[in-house]
Amino acid sequence: MLRTIIIDDDEIVTFLQKKLVTKSELDLDPYVFRDGREALKFLEFDSDPEVDYLLLLDINMPSMSGWEFLDNLNNIPGNERFSVVMVTSSIDRKDKREAANDPHVVDFIEKPISARNCEKLKGIARLSPYFVEA
Repeated sequence: MLRTIIIDDDEIVTFLQKKLVTKSELDLDPYVFRDGREALKFLEFDSDPEVDYLLLLDINMPSMSGWEFLDNLNNIPGNERFSVVMVTSSIDRKDKREAANDPHVVDFIEKPISARNCEKLKGIARLSPYFVEA
């Protein structure tokens, strides 16, 4: 099973992403966190160890950047269950290169996220087994 977690400090962005994730059937009830620290706490202490998670992670957040979040993600036992999509308004190629070097990152999407982006995620090798139709 794959659950989706949206991590972004912008309330409008999280509202729209939740609608798109639900409509595209990535997850019918995604989790939403507006603070990276809260999301990390959830992943470490409250996430189901039998479930894999797809994290839609904003890079630029005030209290903890997406890069800081990724660094901390490595400290959580069982972190191989987490696949990260960097979602950002940044068009900096350095960000894309840095994201490509993290083993958790499966994609890099420029905001705003679209229905096409959600469908594309279903085809990524690491995620596609969760979306095979019976």
